[in-house]
Amino acid sequence: MSAVAGKAGWGPVPVAGPPLWARLARTLASVATAAVTGCRAAVERPVTLAEGLELARRGDWTTSEHPMVRQAAVAHFWLLQAPALVIAGVAGWALRTPGRLWTVGPLLVTVASVLNEIPLVGVLVPEFVTWSYWTPTWLSVWLSGASAGGAS
Repeated sequence: MSAVAGKAGWGPVPVAGPPLWARLARTLASVATAAVTGCRAAVERPVTLAEGLELARRGDWTTSEHPMVRQAAVAHFWLLQAPALVIAGVAGWALRTPGRLWTVGPLLVTVASVLNEIPLVGVLVPEFVTWSYWTPTWLSVWLSGASAGGAS
């Protein structure tokens, strides 16, 4: 053994692993990957709107032989599931890009405002989806034709 080999800093360098933050990041990434691979929504293609409607209309729960149960299932589909699936499908489509959102948003508010004017349908339209909710007060007064000085 030479005199130099025993001094500090000389000789074989111990092999060091990656830094602590790199090991932690690798561990977190493997845990996240394992969690996501078990999630059906992350690995399968989402159903289309047509497939969702078809599943809701002809699913196992609608195959009852009893006529009253079958009638209730059909009514449930047309009154609850179909509107909810269509609204969710359009919302999901619109939220994919900002351009779609800025196009569908004002169109939705306009359609809701028109539907709100129909006596029986207006009960079903929430107030926050209409133009009257979003329009500033000064603009509403100006659009209604009322003058600031009162009646002339």
